[in-house]
Order: sequence, then structure tokens, then C-alpha cells
Amino acid sequence: MAKTVTISELRIDQRIQNEAFSLKEFEKKVSRVGKYYYNILLGDKTGEIRGKLWSENVDSSLESLTPGEIVSITGYIQEYAGKPQIIAEKITVVTDMAPEEFLPVTSRDRSMMREDLESGMQTVKNPHLKQILDLFWNDESSRDNYLNFPAGMYVHHGYVGGLLEHVWEMWQLSQPFLNIYANLDRDLYFAGLFFHDVGKLEELNIVGATIVMTKEGSLNGHVVQGALKVQSLINQIPDFPEDLRVKLLHLILSHQGHLEFGSPVKPLMLEALILSMVDTNGADMNQATKHIEKQADSDDDFTDYHKQLGRSLYKGS
Repeated sequence: MAKTVTISELRIDQRIQNEAFSLKEFEKKVSRVGKYYYNILLGDKTGEIRGKLWSENVDSSLESLTPGEIVSITGYIQEYAGKPQIIAEKITVVTDMAPEEFLPVTSRDRSMMREDLESGMQTVKNPHLKQILDLFWNDESSRDNYLNFPAGMYVHHGYVGGLLEHVWEMWQLSQPFLNIYANLDRDLYFAGLFFHDVGKLEELNIVGATIVMTKEGSLNGHVVQGALKVQSLINQIPDFPEDLRVKLLHLILSHQGHLEFGSPVKPLMLEALILSMVDTNGADMNQATKHIEKQADSDDDFTDYHKQLGRSLYKGS
């Protein structure tokens, strides 16, 4: 089966016939008049679109549909609350297409970003920090996940290679601080930056063509999972200094910047303060640029309201 139209190309009143998408959500609902239907969320490399499947178009085989599967949709596009949505008339499972074809991927050069971060690793002089970085990076599974995992599901960098891109962007944003403030512990800072979101590798997973939250992610979150991962690496290194362990864990635990954002402590070190700032800067800029890109075809000067950023964005003339 060949995919002939992407979500970014869909237009109001357009009909689609047997078009393939990844199924991200499939939730049974009951209307106010007692009629049941399914809320659906579909995706591909270019984005997502919500939709509905009404009860008259449902057969028993669809009850077993799960997020992550590839489905073929026949139906049409209509406008709802100012946005396009799909009204599905027919859904069938597709078995001859790879899920990877439907996952969004970073637009940046992953080889270049990897080389930049590996160059950063080479600058680390502290033998214990160098050892913990090497211990993680020399493990093929850990390295491959780090290079390919998303950094989130919905908020920022939610695509293949998103974690690598997020850390790389933070490393670029860090350079002025490192140049201005010569008293910073550059080795500690780089290790904290590199590991700050390593908990995402435990928090998230890619199932089929969908990024999902793991049980560990739901129960503990990536900040705690990241601290646990780094502690497990430290446990494998004899005579790792206690003071260094506490400082490195502080950078990881405080990187969200505020207690209400998920960190159990606020940044109390210069390195931790800078790390939390560039983390926020990188995440906000990713959200802003992606939001503007998605609405590039709109004639409005401003985007729709962005919930996480708390504003509409000016798209420029």
C-alpha cells in the first residue's frame, strides 16, 4: 500500500480513500443522546489530526484496535472548532507498511549533532565524569536510544532524534555562558547537560508508530528516572567522589527549574541555574518554531493560542 497524501496536505471538504495513517488514540465515547462513537487521533511524519468514527461505521473487528497500529482511512475532512478533523467512514488495519514511515523525525543532521556532542565529551578532563560518560556511551543500546529517542510526547522535540536535538541545541545555547563565566565547572556542566534528560529513555517508548508513556514514566517521571539511571552508573565506578555525585545529581534533579515544573529542588549552583535556563530556552523555542511552521499557510498575522507558551505568536510579514 502506498501513501499518497500527508496530514499537512489535507484540506476542508477533501475526501480521502484508503489513506494510511498511524493510529495514536482510539477512545470509545457516548454522546448525549446515547449514541456511541470513537474519538481518534491520527498521525504521520507531517503532524497529527483528530477525528471521529460514528457507531454505524464500526464493526466488531475494530474493538481490538490499539494505538501504534497503521490504519487505512476512508472518509472526509470537515472543520470543527476552527480546525480540520477527519470523519472516518471506514477504518481497516494495514499490515504491509513499516511503522517507521509514519514517525516524525528531526530535520537536523543527526550525524553532525552526534559529532558535536562527542567532541564535547572529549573536552571533559575530570576522570570520574569522563568515566561515567564513557560507560554510558560505550553501551550500544544506551547510545542508540539516546540518538533516536524523542524528548517528549507532545510538548517539545516529540519526534525521532528529538532528545539528541534538544541536548545539542542546549549545548549551543550554553557556549556564551561558558565563555563569559570562567569560574564554572565545565566538566560538571557538560555531564549534567548530557544526562539531564536521560530519564526520557525510561519515561518514553516507541510502540509501532506511536510515542507512548511507560509505566515508569507515569509513576516516577523522567527527572526521578534520570537520577536513578545516573546513580546506577555511579555505582559501577569504584571510588566515585561523594561530593561530585551529589553535585551531578543536583543538576539532574533541578533542571526543570521550579518545583511546580517537576523538579524536587530548585537550582542552587551556577551550573544548575544555567542548565535550567538553556533547557527552558531550547524547549520554548522548539515549541514556538513548530507552532509557527504548522500554521504557515494561514493568512492570519498571529498563530492560534499556544497553551504551554501561554500566548499567540506573531508569524512575521
